[in-house]
Amino acid sequence: MRARGGPAHVPPPQAPPGRWFRAAPPARAADKEALLELRRRTGLPLLLCRDALLRAGGDPRQAEAWLQEQAQRQGWTKATLVRGRRTPEGLVGLLRDGPAAVMVEVTCETDFVARNAEFQRVVEQAALGTMELCRAAPPPPACGTRHLLRADELAQLRTGPGGDLLSDKVALAIGKLGENVRLRRAAWLRVPEDDGHIGAYAHGWLPARAGPVAVGSVAMGTHGALVAWRVTPPRPPPAELEELGRLVAQHVVAMAPTALGAPGDVARGEDEPRLLAQGFVRDPQRSVGDLLAQRGGLALRGFLRFRAGDGDEGDAGDGGDTWERGSA
Repeated sequence: MRARGGPAHVPPPQAPPGRWFRAAPPARAADKEALLELRRRTGLPLLLCRDALLRAGGDPRQAEAWLQEQAQRQGWTKATLVRGRRTPEGLVGLLRDGPAAVMVEVTCETDFVARNAEFQRVVEQAALGTMELCRAAPPPPACGTRHLLRADELAQLRTGPGGDLLSDKVALAIGKLGENVRLRRAAWLRVPEDDGHIGAYAHGWLPARAGPVAVGSVAMGTHGALVAWRVTPPRPPPAELEELGRLVAQHVVAMAPTALGAPGDVARGEDEPRLLAQGFVRDPQRSVGDLLAQRGGLALRGFLRFRAGDGDEGDAGDGGDTWERGSA
């Protein structure tokens, strides 16, 4: 409108949209899904995962590889800082595969971290790596074999054919968890397939198992035991053999024997260290040796027992480890 006697009114110029400020485009659903999946796979913070995706141009595989590299690098740095810290907590992992079974011990500083899925993944990888080494060993003699691995030997194992070193996986876990994590020890038992059997039992605060340690799955607990048998005809039914193996392994965890003993040994008191002479934990009125004699067809070759964090300040020790005499 033109004012009377004045120039025509000219509206002020309008700035072009987005000249100074530009709204960020809304995130695509696919981007959000990739971000959440990367967070789920790595367990790292969302901001770090988003940064990794940006660096990788949105490629989830490249982003995960970059994150793993960074976490591992930071883990090795962190490992040098926490190396002297005590690790009185942790888990024992057990894995069975036919006539072979392995047991590993991995420790940490707190039981809070021991309950973490990232820490339990290290335990699983240690058990799988030890089983790979066990499978590659020569076939056992008629009496069976056992083998113990020190911490430095365990660290050099790989998580599988062509997989990463266990020491690298530990560094990765330290970087994520912020606590000292140690590969303490590992062992395996192997018996002849035709007349051998290995019972296993894991005990602790993880969900209890109703039966024996399942073949092919890694069981975990604060305590673990493996028991090797020689089985002679008439061979017990598979279910009965599994249950008896579990019960005797459970006894080893509870009573902590340090020697095998011989059939017919008589207990010398409440602190009897020989397994066959100990009163059976489910029926203290009869010994483990009596239990096996009444069943018939079964003879103990040896056993292994681990407790997580046992002997943390010194050498890992054997934690209960014996084999029948003359079987070397």
